[in-house]
Amino acid sequence: MRTSFHIEKRRDAQGNLISSDRPVLMSVTFGGNRVVLGTGVKVDLDVWDSGLQRIQASYPESQRLNDWLLTMEETAGKTMKLLEHSSHEPSPESFRQMFKRLKPRYSSGFFHLFLEFMESNSSNWGTATYRKIRTLYNLLKEVEDRSGIQISLHSMNADFLERFLGHCLDKGYKYSTIFKYVNNLVWFLNWATDMGYNVYRDYRDFYKLLDPPETKTQVPLYLRWNELMRLWEYNTDNRRKERVKDLFCFMCFAGLRFSELQRLKKEDLNEGKVLIRKPGGGSRNIPLNKFTRQLYYKYENKYYLNNSAFPVMSTVTMNKYLKVIAKELGFNRLVYNDASPEGLPFYERLSAGVAVNTYIRNAIELEIPPEVISMFTGVQHDSRIHRIISDLVTSENRKFDTLN
Repeated sequence: MRTSFHIEKRRDAQGNLISSDRPVLMSVTFGGNRVVLGTGVKVDLDVWDSGLQRIQASYPESQRLNDWLLTMEETAGKTMKLLEHSSHEPSPESFRQMFKRLKPRYSSGFFHLFLEFMESNSSNWGTATYRKIRTLYNLLKEVEDRSGIQISLHSMNADFLERFLGHCLDKGYKYSTIFKYVNNLVWFLNWATDMGYNVYRDYRDFYKLLDPPETKTQVPLYLRWNELMRLWEYNTDNRRKERVKDLFCFMCFAGLRFSELQRLKKEDLNEGKVLIRKPGGGSRNIPLNKFTRQLYYKYENKYYLNNSAFPVMSTVTMNKYLKVIAKELGFNRLVYNDASPEGLPFYERLSAGVAVNTYIRNAIELEIPPEVISMFTGVQHDSRIHRIISDLVTSENRKFDTLN
């Protein structure tokens, strides 16, 4: 199958070429057949680039209209795939019918559609909800202005999530707050999909790529010692996987958060300790152990952007590859929370946020005092240590059930 775009050329009664407000058509050829479809886009001849088969970038609405042409092209590809897997030979008529079923509704752009989402639902929202959605709208505008990349429905993927997450972290938002904004973004995208505007599905992986915020009552997720050792001994020829494993293990053995690891500079580490600087001032020192010291030696003479101590990567990338590695290692034990009472395999829940919990759990089992654990991890004003101790006490108490 091949798709191409062209602008309709027609002459008036006097034989002059009509140059204004001309329709853009999409031609699809397959198996000796040719189907010509209207795109709904109309532009003047002088802004059409016949070589690129797109509207020239100098035209004010070019990005939005070219995004729509891309959507048409991708819909044609999906149409052909479905027809090829059907029991009948694709024909022009069957292609037209299937394309009509799959084709999304035309929208005048991402932010216009977002405003429509707000206007159509605001009568059912309270003031607080409306303010949250309006704040999200402004955040998305800021991300677009900062990146210089126009946001569209088809850009709602892992790359966008990474940019959005970075922008929110730079503004000092707590992770739980960012998660709520992502939740509202998914709400909007689900609405756009249900209304027939959106045909892109990458956004449905957003939750898998983020660390879910823990509740006060939920037992924090952590790697057991034998699981941590299996991860430590994991070998791969894939450079990205190797770095993800190394960085995650460093956090597990040092009690670092991902954001703290990414801020580390070469001068913050030596063979004796690692210095953690807080963004608002203050610091803490963590002694290196044999595991963290080995990783320090491995990366000591390697140099990265901005003099970073370790390779720079996003939390999205970290979480993505952690799940892949954990699945390869067979981390299949079921873990439970309110959202999945039936349980999910541990590898599906593994994320960068599990590292600090892993340090806490194993430090407790090594009988390191809780106040020392708090000093090393900086975990002082949340209940994680107490919840992990409570879970450990419960599991130890179950040993009585094994007695005859």
